[in-house]
Amino acid sequence: MKKLCDLKQNEVGVIERVDTPEEIMQLIQMGCCIGSEVEVKHIAPLKGPMAICTCGRVLAVRKEAASHIWVKVMSKLNKTYIYQ
Repeated sequence: MKKLCDLKQNEVGVIERVDTPEEIMQLIQMGCCIGSEVEVKHIAPLKGPMAICTCGRVLAVRKEAASHIWVKVMSKLNKTYIYQ
């Protein structure tokens, strides 16, 4: 497992654990919950936010908030995802 903030652009994962959910309650309300698939669309330079796609939405997430979300990384293989 990796922290969401450690994923690279275009990496996909499934949320497995959330540390301190009260700090990221808005993200949880927008669909970042355990079992949701997330894809990193863009990472801003200089510790800026990252854009993630989850539940059909693109959300901007601060790296500080993303550091509280643990994901199981998935890899693309023939247009299907497999757990690594």
